[in-house]
Amino acid sequence: MQEYSNEELDALALQIGCIVRVERLRKKLSQEELGLLISSNKTTIGRLERYENSTSWKILFKVCQSLKIEYNPLFVLQPLEIILSIIKDAYSLEEKLTAEKEQFYVNLEIEAKERFKKIKR
Repeated sequence: MQEYSNEELDALALQIGCIVRVERLRKKLSQEELGLLISSNKTTIGRLERYENSTSWKILFKVCQSLKIEYNPLFVLQPLEIILSIIKDAYSLEEKLTAEKEQFYVNLEIEAKERFKKIKR
């Protein structure tokens, strides 16, 4: 198993949140709908997508099952370019793009670049 530094783990949390968000949007599910599918709520999904809290493996596994995402590949840190591409995909899939959501995506790109800049490879 590959060992990750704290900086890489931070980037990995962001990556997982981005992947979950883009897959949820591709399936045209709201955070609330996905929360209900896993017997949870939209707050849990929002926190996962915003990489705010560490999420239990059980919740993440249920999310992956509901969205038909392979679980193990989530934990392989991808290059920044791929993460930025996922962020752009999620942005383009948003149906109700408010000014607040636009700012979220701008900040998300900045955050991704900052987190990856800290990684020593």
